[in-house]
Amino acid sequence: MDQTALDPDRCYAALMRRDPSADGLFFVGVRTTGIYCRPVCPARTPARAHVEFHASAAMAQAAGFRPCLRCRPESAPDSPAWAGTLASIHRALRLIEDGALAEARVAALAARLGMTDRHLRRLFTEHLGQGLLTIERTRRINLAKKLIHETRLSLTDIAFAAGFGSVRRFNEVFVAAFGRPPSALRRDGGGANPDAPVVVSLAYRPGFDWAGRGVVVVPLPVGLASIEPGNGRTLCVTLTDVPLPMLGRAIAAARRVAFGGEGDAPSHTTRFLAAD
Repeated sequence: MDQTALDPDRCYAALMRRDPSADGLFFVGVRTTGIYCRPVCPARTPARAHVEFHASAAMAQAAGFRPCLRCRPESAPDSPAWAGTLASIHRALRLIEDGALAEARVAALAARLGMTDRHLRRLFTEHLGQGLLTIERTRRINLAKKLIHETRLSLTDIAFAAGFGSVRRFNEVFVAAFGRPPSALRRDGGGANPDAPVVVSLAYRPGFDWAGRGVVVVPLPVGLASIEPGNGRTLCVTLTDVPLPMLGRAIAAARRVAFGGEGDAPSHTTRFLAAD
């Protein structure tokens, strides 16, 4: 079964319920606004004829939708849209999450996986319905938006932490994605010391239990990540002595420790995928 195929009726029913167990499993593109949302978005539920469903944020953005500023799709729990696909895709996605395409080209990533870049591109198109560069662009913009909302790092620091080669390029991509510059999303002046601890949150769906773990400290290649319960269905991650270019990798490492290699998806993850 194509893992990116979704059952529209089940998805719309979950959207109407604002079902938290569906959060991160799919995203809702609203044709009348050009915005895509999480199924738990508090905004008024659009008519069935005006929506379409996507298995990942990258697919929604590739379809031309902009992220909702109200429900913040970048803060959703990890989507397991690629669960059950080839091991090589799993490894490639992990390397991308760790910044492989921020540091090198697709050909270099493919070489690390022992295949040609043409074959790697074909695997992503065939199994995920999207290209590697689409996934990488979404990773960068979502990481940047998360850091804007959740930290007081300067926009310049955020640009480089998210893997953009220049502030100018960061601004261009951000305006293309949101229709406004990154400064428009900043509620305060930012300007925190880049060497100070960075605190971010990781959301999870109902069914995940952190009880009994307390505070978990994760040694990183550079610095430490401390994970503890946060507000609501979130974990609080404090990153200490982590260089700006490694923030994305550190957050990804903390997520893997917290939720395991496949994320926090419970056994009913596939309920929103198309029936056999």
